[in-house]
Amino acid sequence: MKKIALFLLAVIFLQSCDSTTEKFDHNSEVNLVPIPKQISVSAQAVRLSEQSTIFVEEALAPLAKIFQAELLGLTDFKVEIAESKNSADITFAIDSEQEKDSYQIKIDKEITVTGGSYQALAMARNSLLQLAFVEDGKISFPVLNMEDRPDSGYRGLMIDLARQWHSVESIKELINMSSFYKSNYLHLHFTDYQSYTLPSKKYPKLSTPDRHYTFEELEMLEAYAQERGVTIIPEIDIPGHASSIVEAYPELFGIKDIKENPWTINMGKEEVYTALEEILSEIIPIFKSTPIIHIGGDEAIFHKLDNDPHVQEYMKANNLGDDVHDLYRHFIVRMNDIVKKQGKQMAVWEGFRKEGKVEIPKDIIVYEFETNRYLPNDLIEDGYTVVNTSWKPLYVVNRKKWEPETIYNWNVSRWENWFPKAPSFDPIQTNGSDLILGAQMCAWEQAEQSEFISLRKRLPVMNERIWNVEHQVDFPTFMSRLDATDELLSKLTGNTKQDSLLHGHNYVDDRPDR
Repeated sequence: MKKIALFLLAVIFLQSCDSTTEKFDHNSEVNLVPIPKQISVSAQAVRLSEQSTIFVEEALAPLAKIFQAELLGLTDFKVEIAESKNSADITFAIDSEQEKDSYQIKIDKEITVTGGSYQALAMARNSLLQLAFVEDGKISFPVLNMEDRPDSGYRGLMIDLARQWHSVESIKELINMSSFYKSNYLHLHFTDYQSYTLPSKKYPKLSTPDRHYTFEELEMLEAYAQERGVTIIPEIDIPGHASSIVEAYPELFGIKDIKENPWTINMGKEEVYTALEEILSEIIPIFKSTPIIHIGGDEAIFHKLDNDPHVQEYMKANNLGDDVHDLYRHFIVRMNDIVKKQGKQMAVWEGFRKEGKVEIPKDIIVYEFETNRYLPNDLIEDGYTVVNTSWKPLYVVNRKKWEPETIYNWNVSRWENWFPKAPSFDPIQTNGSDLILGAQMCAWEQAEQSEFISLRKRLPVMNERIWNVEHQVDFPTFMSRLDATDELLSKLTGNTKQDSLLHGHNYVDDRPDR
């Protein structure tokens, strides 16, 4: 009976997954972006059949369904989800002995994927999608062994929702692209001068009419992103860039000379801090998976702030002296305490100076972009954790953006600014440091119709440079690989449009409205 059982199992396997063939003989042409750390490819391939199945642990069920749908998107071929590991040809499993962000793929007569976390397996599934090729309407994979992990733990994309409204569907499309190229953070800039796109039950007038998301939509986006290995970081930009907040509740957030300065909230009112804590307490629970809450903190305008009686009284009571810059630093400290009470780590844009009476805590994350106030080398030397959001080449602003080759020649420890008076006009190259978490591409002011198009050949280039800090291949070779994965991305998303301005605009000549 035992011999019969083994024979039947062999028959089931051969029926469910075709034998390996000699059709895959292009080892040097495996197109994976980012490029994996270790890969060994044979000259054979394995082809899935109509009986092929996927098996996952219960915690990975969402990932299996996504992978099933994505394979179906590449062809009309549907791979069913098995109830038993013994009968499956593709298995995904969490391996607690692997590092959190690492994964392994072994493809022979079976496809075995292991990773240190759900997010690692979500990245691994994208490698499988990029490895897949279709012949005669069926999906095949090269026989290989592969081990991979990122050099940088933070690989982000920021989208400006406050200046240009994006539908929920377009945000989901950007999540799909982020996941496909192994970005693990999507930073959503929800508020600015132009609009306040978040909902609020306690302060309903904050929400800009016809330009805000519902609680239900945000919860759906949170789940959608998490299932694909992407974590959403919400941003409420304060104390500057806040005219949408001031205009909604001027009696609460405005200063005395509000007509002179409607852009900055009043940092001298105790009730303002109470309100901000209440606002955050509505939003933070939605994005329960993120370790980071971003409060902006950049480019606050202090005009007429020192004339406000509340500010004067508050600064005197808190021994802040006469410089409103120290009130601003005090504001960052208080907001940090509020965010930490919610169990999160606070992040800010580079906005505070190196010098100041009030010490800025080292447990915040600084997104260094402009290099006009606190230089990245000084931040790192002083012990701050930073994310590289270098204005050049990581800003994508309508027609003002950099070509992929410029991005490819950048590195995660380098900051540069196109503006001649900026300290980093001559690039600042810092030494490699564990305090540099990674990098983030920032898309400002772009209409949703052009967002995906302008990012599809730029975001993966940045991700390659932070996944692999050292260059793995020359730029033409990398772009040939990216062109191949981009074709797959078109099939998976249905978006075939390309950026007609991708070549020929290699620098900016005026500042984006930050």
